[in-house]
Amino acid sequence: MRRIQSYGPSLVVLMATVLVLMLGPVAVQRMHAARASAIVTLAQQRLESDEILERINTATRAVAQMVEPSVVYIEANATGSGGRRAQSKGSGWIYSDDGYVITNAHVVAGMQNISVQFSDGRLRSAQVIGFDASTDIAVIKVAAGGIIGAQRATNEPIFQGDRVFAFGSPFGFKFSMSEGIVSGLGRHAAAGPGAFNAYTNYIQTDAAINPGNSGGPLVDIKGRVVGMNTAIVTSPERSGADGSEVTGLSGGIGFAIPLETIEAVANQLIDNGEVLKGYLGVALADPEDLNADQRMQWGLTEGFGVLITGVQDGLPAADAGLLPNDLIVRIDGEDTPSSPVLRSEISNRTPGEFVTITVRREGELRDFRVRLAAAKFLPSGQLVPVIEASDDNRSGRSRTERPF
Repeated sequence: MRRIQSYGPSLVVLMATVLVLMLGPVAVQRMHAARASAIVTLAQQRLESDEILERINTATRAVAQMVEPSVVYIEANATGSGGRRAQSKGSGWIYSDDGYVITNAHVVAGMQNISVQFSDGRLRSAQVIGFDASTDIAVIKVAAGGIIGAQRATNEPIFQGDRVFAFGSPFGFKFSMSEGIVSGLGRHAAAGPGAFNAYTNYIQTDAAINPGNSGGPLVDIKGRVVGMNTAIVTSPERSGADGSEVTGLSGGIGFAIPLETIEAVANQLIDNGEVLKGYLGVALADPEDLNADQRMQWGLTEGFGVLITGVQDGLPAADAGLLPNDLIVRIDGEDTPSSPVLRSEISNRTPGEFVTITVRREGELRDFRVRLAAAKFLPSGQLVPVIEASDDNRSGRSRTERPF
């Protein structure tokens, strides 16, 4: 009896310990479950009381509803020598209610039969009004009636970080929409096949753009066109899950032609059937083409500017007083960080228009008022002024100089 009494307290402690070990995990699990349930309930209450995500969804749906009727799917084909058939597919958007449609030149150039499908399924044939290979822009025409032109953000600046939406038919998935931001501005990149790619000044975006998006609109949060999808950076070739080669995958970087360039080209094609470029009459070199001593010599401490390496006699730059070794830093108050941006800014201007060019000369900033001449591209891709210029002024350029 004494022995049982002496072990009694120990048995009680042991049993209590066993119960704790058995019931403890259950209690802990219940505590975790209760905590998770409380978090879910609180999150649900917050989502129900705060409508910000619903408002974002509503706005995004409104963008889709506004833009989709002005987006088209394009199929084009041609029969070449030997009966070979060429085919092209892409996207486009309605420029105006009278039937003009904008797309990429590489979608329709050289094609004979062009079919346009609208978002409601209607099909219409189209004819090419004209195209400009140097900017990869084309205008085609469908019968007017029952179509809705896209809204355009004319003269509205865009900024890095702005939210944008890309429309088109990637890989044949017609009338698709993707979302992203403006990742960068003033980009230079290779465009579609056959393009001279002389004037780019692209908008860079991370909105998904893939083959088939070419020619589709890039729009802002108000559903207004700010650019046109035209090119992507592709990842290297790699093997698919089944071991087959996969090529042309989007690397997550897309490019769009700015609306400013589109309008300058499209309006000329519609009105005149050809495109004349603003022309300055200089040869240029980018800062990256210069060594460190040259960069210091021309005051490239601010990190931008385009160097004039040659001036053509009798053309606007020479008439205005611009000289070799002048560093162009601004046009009409807008920075010119590279020659593609500079060329785009000049080419988008109307021949005969006056522009103010700011240069750094001998360490000082000076403004020159220049009246632009006109130039056009030959089929070979050479840009030549419409006005007379001596042969001497068109020759002898070094590899780093770009006729402009």
